[in-house]
Amino acid sequence: MADVDHAQEQGVSPLQNHRQASAPASRGMAEAPLVFLREGGAMGALIRAHDWAATPLGRPEQWPQSLRTAVRLMLSTNHPMFIFWGEHSICLYNDGYSASLGPEKHPAILGRPGVVAWPEIWQLIGPQIELVMAGRGATWHRDHLVPIVRHGALDEAYWTYSYSPIDDETAENGVGGVMVICTETTDRVLADRRHQFLAELSDRLRALLEPAQVLAAAAEALGTHLDASSVGYAEVDATGLTATVERDWVGLGGAAVVGTHRLDDFGSALMQELRRGNPIMVSDVARDARLPPATLPAYAALGVGAMILAPLVQEERLRGILFVHHARPRLWRPSDEQLVVEVAARTAAALASARAHRAQVENERMLRAIGDSSGQLIFAKDRAGRLLYANAATLAVIGQPIETVLGRTDLEWHGGDEAREIVENDRRVLTTGESLRVEERFTTPDGAERLYEGIKAPMRDETGAIVGVVGVASDVTERNRQQRHLRLMVDELNHRVKNTLAIVQSIAHQTFRHLDLPTEARRAFEERLAALANAHSLLTRESWESAELADVATEACAAYMGRDGRVLIEGPSLRITPKTAVTIAMALHELSTNAAKYGALSNEEGRVRLSWTLAGRSGPRLHLRWEERGGPAVARPTRRGFGSRMIEQALAAELQGEVRMAFLPQGLVCEIDAPIPEKPVR
Repeated sequence: MADVDHAQEQGVSPLQNHRQASAPASRGMAEAPLVFLREGGAMGALIRAHDWAATPLGRPEQWPQSLRTAVRLMLSTNHPMFIFWGEHSICLYNDGYSASLGPEKHPAILGRPGVVAWPEIWQLIGPQIELVMAGRGATWHRDHLVPIVRHGALDEAYWTYSYSPIDDETAENGVGGVMVICTETTDRVLADRRHQFLAELSDRLRALLEPAQVLAAAAEALGTHLDASSVGYAEVDATGLTATVERDWVGLGGAAVVGTHRLDDFGSALMQELRRGNPIMVSDVARDARLPPATLPAYAALGVGAMILAPLVQEERLRGILFVHHARPRLWRPSDEQLVVEVAARTAAALASARAHRAQVENERMLRAIGDSSGQLIFAKDRAGRLLYANAATLAVIGQPIETVLGRTDLEWHGGDEAREIVENDRRVLTTGESLRVEERFTTPDGAERLYEGIKAPMRDETGAIVGVVGVASDVTERNRQQRHLRLMVDELNHRVKNTLAIVQSIAHQTFRHLDLPTEARRAFEERLAALANAHSLLTRESWESAELADVATEACAAYMGRDGRVLIEGPSLRITPKTAVTIAMALHELSTNAAKYGALSNEEGRVRLSWTLAGRSGPRLHLRWEERGGPAVARPTRRGFGSRMIEQALAAELQGEVRMAFLPQGLVCEIDAPIPEKPVR
């Protein structure tokens, strides 16, 4: 470079071996512009005004024809072109190329030696220039990284370019210079890289199921891609005043920012922008006019020289901030900011998915815990009958682990008639869309046959469509066995009661036969025993639990019901206790027998109406009315017989109620008013 500098100082060109050494120095061109320099826009004007006599090239009118031709070609196109000429690689370029240069180089490098103009990349391009100048051919590079200093920083720049020889017969090796035809592809290369990065990040985040894993993966990937000092996610509290960083990624030279921070300590104006959903990009914290001096200590404490902040706003509230820090000032690209914003959006989506998955897992765990705490069998199947869920009680009965039966049907893992019956019940639920009470038999792996009683119901999705069957069942094997045993005992007891009544009736018949008793008395006694036996038979059919009042009344009046409907029975449905049923049956027997002898049923025209109603404020009460019409005229009897005493005294005592008998001329009326323990079934 000493030779070059000396030549510049003396105004002597190294090309003077083919020029006249006595050529006068000049600061500019001849008065009339040379033809090859007439065009070229702004760079053409700069080249024309440049003091070429002070450079190794000398005055333009002394330039060799090959250089003139190359310069004219360069200035006549808008495509970026650059020329390195001579042994010192003197720099010339056009308007198309100047657009890629920062203020540090344009127009300062015009006419300067290459090693002076491009010190940051000379180790890279110098050998390429030497290869071409040595006559060893041209070079070609596609999307090649050639970082250059512009706008105060070494900028990552990519180029597709060729270095081609400019022939000159007077030069050594026949090559006078290098023609550079280039296109900066930085934006496309970084965009492609950004798209690939986002696609890979999305795939990575999609596979993560825990929120902490999502945040860690996004921070690490973004920090590595942008060569940042630290990256993390700050969750903003409900007040919007503080943000907490639980963990972050820290790169080389970075500092951790874990902890809780007051947002306004970092600049209230910037925080307001974030709250409005606007991203923030700061290339130099110390020089940014948006950051008051009072905020600089907060950034210094975190080791932040430059940053990008992307807000996460939901329901018009700032929920979080994705931050990218660099320890030193850094010239960010607009695409860097856009990348951080996109990563923030994808991270937010992945976080929502991870949190939803965690909630689902927690719900399933809770459902499993609830289901397993129940002794009942709880299960769910899809429309194809495949098992979707089974609690611990169900699996204990099946005798197989969940892995072997999940997703399989009863026919697949159990089979046989039992499975076919189960599947048929499932099909009925799916077809009708209604709940079904079922009893299903199941033989356990140890060979024990069990009976299960339960409910199967349709399982619906959010639209109401039936998507499967859910069921709850209980083991009723022992209960049924006990009920069968109890039934046998009750049947035996009923049989013995009937036998006892028959024996009593036989004893009475034999006893009365040897006594001088009226035939009517004997018949009345036997009929009362028969009425009692009939009441017992009715209760036996009802398992001695309760009986329908209408059935009791019909049974008691059965002997007279066939007379052209002369006994009308009406009233609401009511279940009564066995004790009440026997008492009312005996009373109705006495009333109907009396009506047949002396009352409305003793002629052809009389009628009896038996009715009851339910009422009462303090509790349900039965109001029963026996009313006779159309029989012989009635007069109050002078003597009270067994029937009257039983109705008025025994009936009232048994029912803990009131009995009123009215011997009206048109017919007997008997009213019974008593409390009932059961709620009527209407």
